[in-house]
Amino acid sequence: MKDIYELLNDVNIEESDFEEIEVTDLEKAKLKKSLKASIKKSKPKKVASWKKRAAAAVIIIGLSVTSFGLTFPTYAGNIPIIGDIFKFIDEERTGFYDNYKEYSTEMNMTEESNGIKITINDAIFDGETVSLTYSIESEHNLGDYPFVSGRLKIKGANGMTGSAKTTKVDDNHYVGIEKATDIDRMDSNSVKLKWDINSIVIPDQQKEISGKWSFSLSLKATDSKVQLADVSSEQSGVRVNINKISMTPVSFIIFYNQEVFESVTNNWDDVYVDLEIKDDLGNSYIGENNGGSGDGYNMSWSKTFEKLDENATKLIITPTVVLRLFGADNHGGGIINEDGEMIPIEPAREKGEQEEFKLNDFVIELEK
Repeated sequence: MKDIYELLNDVNIEESDFEEIEVTDLEKAKLKKSLKASIKKSKPKKVASWKKRAAAAVIIIGLSVTSFGLTFPTYAGNIPIIGDIFKFIDEERTGFYDNYKEYSTEMNMTEESNGIKITINDAIFDGETVSLTYSIESEHNLGDYPFVSGRLKIKGANGMTGSAKTTKVDDNHYVGIEKATDIDRMDSNSVKLKWDINSIVIPDQQKEISGKWSFSLSLKATDSKVQLADVSSEQSGVRVNINKISMTPVSFIIFYNQEVFESVTNNWDDVYVDLEIKDDLGNSYIGENNGGSGDGYNMSWSKTFEKLDENATKLIITPTVVLRLFGADNHGGGIINEDGEMIPIEPAREKGEQEEFKLNDFVIELEK
């Protein structure tokens, strides 16, 4: 089956047909990435066809060819011209990172090792989670989704959770986000960080490039307003308590905990509570879990959601309780007990089981 470029090869395109419009750096980078992926190498005599393919792609996306060049823009100080890496990584799908760039601190810190330059571009601390954007310029082909192997350490943290994502921009340039949460830290106005990277892992090539990249930085927390909640709901041996809500310019964070009674712990290996959030205007909010601490049943959690609609007056919080029975197919070879020992799963329990139910909604009046 022919692709869209082949079907449009015979379309006659006049320069006067184009309308030049303003486009964002993010839109430019995305289009260049898709064009480079779709354009095949060809002999010189195929140049005219190549131009038609590029022009067809521009028509489809609604951008003018005259808005940008077809080569990837120069990297100034190893910082990509992509204006908002937060949105680029998210691909503008969820809206979770819409305001992060505006309230982040520009860092522009670069370290080079073994032919690879890594730059921390922007950083933000919302009082709970640190988020760093970074760019990579490499002499090596790092594949489509390289993994930055290292440790982002929050000074004074006893327990941490984190996540990372790196994506390819073109053959030599990559961007990503690294996140870390100190699960025991509360009401912090600033944070000190150290990020030590020891290698770049290339999964699709089964390869690893060693090096040494080290960054130290400190960040102040964004402005925040904390509202205490102190509401509870209980059902089927599980109680959920909403403790407080922290509202920042980029997000709001729900702090909550779960209490699990013996009738549940005797029959289930794991209990997990997640939250769904809506407001009185009908908005539903995308969230990311920050992890938690506890004994496996009785846990304290926090979850960060996208920016709160300033016109909302109420939050409707729906807790979902997930009960799990571990099996060989969903929990590997065994269960780690309190002493750190591996307890093999019984052969009869090859398949794990799971049940879930929703608790009654919490309706919280927002303080203005």
